[in-house]
Amino acid sequence: MIAQVDAAPPRRTSNAGGDVRPRRLDRRLSDTTIASIVQGYRGGASTNRLCEQYGLSKGGLLKILREHGVEMRYQPMTEDEIDWAVELYIEGQSLNTVARQLGKAKGSVRKALMAEGVEMRPGTRP
Repeated sequence: MIAQVDAAPPRRTSNAGGDVRPRRLDRRLSDTTIASIVQGYRGGASTNRLCEQYGLSKGGLLKILREHGVEMRYQPMTEDEIDWAVELYIEGQSLNTVARQLGKAKGSVRKALMAEGVEMRPGTRP
């Protein structure tokens, strides 16, 4: 066994000391795209919709908006939205599905359901 290990070709060297960095948002998105994102948010589009449309994480989108001086909207769930969320969740819809249908963040829906006393189901992972 040791002879086989010694006879094996050498491993490729890692690039641990190299200049590999994550791609910055402002480098991978054009000025036109960033302007469209800012305009969309100012025009009333939700952050969830913009994230989906431009393939961005929520954190990345919020960073772009902050860097461009956009005032953030606070959009609490209405009583009707909370009632609908409770109904959908109790009917068996997943937390992700309920959040997507309402256009809200999963954490916001979870918090609203818990405040209403809804017993949360354990999450499932594939």
